[in-house]
Amino acid sequence: MKSMRAVVKVDERGGRAGTEVREVDVPEPGADEVRFKVRATAICGSDRHIYHWDSTVREMVLPPRIYGHEFCGEIDAVGAQAGRTDLREGDYASAEMHVTCGVCRQCLAGDGHVCRNTRIIGFHADGSFAEYVIVPARNVVRLDRTVVPLAIGSFLDALGNAVHTVQDHALEGTSVAITGYGPIGAMAAAIAHHERAARIYLIDVSDKAIAQAERWRRAAGADNVTVLRTGREEAAAVEERIRDETGDGVDLVLEMSGAEAAINQALRIARMGGAVSLLGIPTNERVTIERFAADLIFKGLSLQAIIGRRIFSTWDRMLELLADGLDLRPLVSREYEGLDAFIEGMEAFDAHEALKVVFYPHGKNGDGA
Repeated sequence: MKSMRAVVKVDERGGRAGTEVREVDVPEPGADEVRFKVRATAICGSDRHIYHWDSTVREMVLPPRIYGHEFCGEIDAVGAQAGRTDLREGDYASAEMHVTCGVCRQCLAGDGHVCRNTRIIGFHADGSFAEYVIVPARNVVRLDRTVVPLAIGSFLDALGNAVHTVQDHALEGTSVAITGYGPIGAMAAAIAHHERAARIYLIDVSDKAIAQAERWRRAAGADNVTVLRTGREEAAAVEERIRDETGDGVDLVLEMSGAEAAINQALRIARMGGAVSLLGIPTNERVTIERFAADLIFKGLSLQAIIGRRIFSTWDRMLELLADGLDLRPLVSREYEGLDAFIEGMEAFDAHEALKVVFYPHGKNGDGA
């Protein structure tokens, strides 16, 4: 049997002790599955949770497990009962890595993104930090090479999260605040700018994140973007400035950090009748809302919890944005030939020195040379 290089969560130790890049068998697709040759794959924030073996992922991942769930590549083999006449070997594609059951109440109602029986490739099954990965044929999304280059195709899963946070909102002419300038916050900022939001606030506690946000703002020529450092001592001044400049608060807050302080700040800076999209996952199970009545109920806010991508309307919208010229290339901070530098890339990501870290498992030209 042929072997391949893969990043494996080998046991329940956190950090580099619990992850190895090793040789494993190339997987064989089932009758209704597709095998991809992974051309590019990227680190997601949830991969960091697996790497550190955080409590939020322990019930989802059973080591040894190949992780990774953001990728693009070429179809290498198609199962005999795939049921997709549009898929051919060599096709450039990606895939929705949330595998839904198709029969629960949510799936039957068209809300498969909240399927109660969802399995996630890279968590419950072997993922894309490998030279080859298996996915159900029904989850495959074909791509246009002229619209989606490898570096961007490597993180469509994450981009879909960012698109989902704004999918129900017309952004042109509105005011938007993004709390947490990590990778998905950065993508959301690019989307808001592309969609002609009138005013965008990028808010974070990290000096490195602030510096990254400022670099993007300058590179994008985004005069409508304000980068603000928040924190225990700065929070009140940040909120006062936003209220002064907007008159009442922002129309939409995209909460990307999961930090309790940021969640409360998001509620405070949203205008009366405004909206808050919540994507960030807290480190702890319990989160305290400081002024539930004043900051939420009496303001009449609309809250939306974001999980995954709507299958497949979010993908459709995402590909429309990329075809329309959405520019995400500045967010790619590190690129590596092969997977052997995975620990180096993860540690750069972990230290907030890189937004998107991309690996080319077969080399950038795809043949391993």
